Amino acid sequence: MTVMSKTQRQDGWWYPWVFVGGFVVIIIVNGIMAYIAVNSWTGIETEHAFQKGQEFNQQLAQKSAQNELGWIATTKFIHAPTADNPRAGVLRLNYVDASGRGVDHLTIEALAVRPTHEGYDRELTFVARGEGAYDAPIALPLAGQWEVRITSTRGDDIFKLRQRIQVP
Repeated sequence: MTVMSKTQRQDGWWYPWVFVGGFVVIIIVNGIMAYIAVNSWTGIETEHAFQKGQEFNQQLAQKSAQNELGWIATTKFIHAPTADNPRAGVLRLNYVDASGRGVDHLTIEALAVRPTHEGYDRELTFVARGEGAYDAPIALPLAGQWEVRITSTRGDDIFKLRQRIQVP
């Protein structure tokens, strides 16, 4: 039998400190993750979502009226880099009616929105090219996927479109 002196520690005296150290690491990591979660992007894309949800029936009526128009809209991003912006280009819209003829004389309001980043939204100004074609120069600050939200009107006719484009 070995006799221990008062200054010698028992074998395994540090085992409980391994668990304490592990819990300290977990608490620190959780604190960092909580800080990042609270101070980063909120994930809210729609302000006042409750009120907009209450307007759902109006949105359904607008969508039904839009379907009755019989218009078909297509979008195309034409990449045309410049010396100032390698992501510059032209966004082309083409509208045709149910008989295949171009829809002219539209007033178009459009917004390019970065789905994952706030503060990069860009308003687009379209110019009529005839035969239902409309072009807007576009120079976006970030590469990747963008959502273009378009509202086209002619008289009482309203046509809304959301389209994703990929910007190199």
